[in-house]
Amino acid sequence: MWVLDHLDDLDADFLAIYRIDLARDEISARRYFALAHRLPAYSGVMAARIEAERDERPAPRSTPTRTSSTPAPERGDETELSLTQFRATFPGLVSVAQGG
Repeated sequence: MWVLDHLDDLDADFLAIYRIDLARDEISARRYFALAHRLPAYSGVMAARIEAERDERPAPRSTPTRTSSTPAPERGDETELSLTQFRATFPGLVSVAQGG
């Protein structure tokens, strides 16, 4: 049902990211929802909306897992990033692939 609340945003992201004009092009419902589900991984309206929602909620405090080769972070040296922020900070380091 979340799709119905964001039809204009989804339309804009489909056009900007996938180059699919939903007013002109016909796609199957299966493909539409598969592509819509992946939109937050890209820098678009839906990703921005999700980021805004995350910023409004208090972040849960968690302790990162450390391996023996990873030095312990110094106090105040922790930064929590969303996947979208991480990909923007380190372009090319994270890729998204679809399994077969």
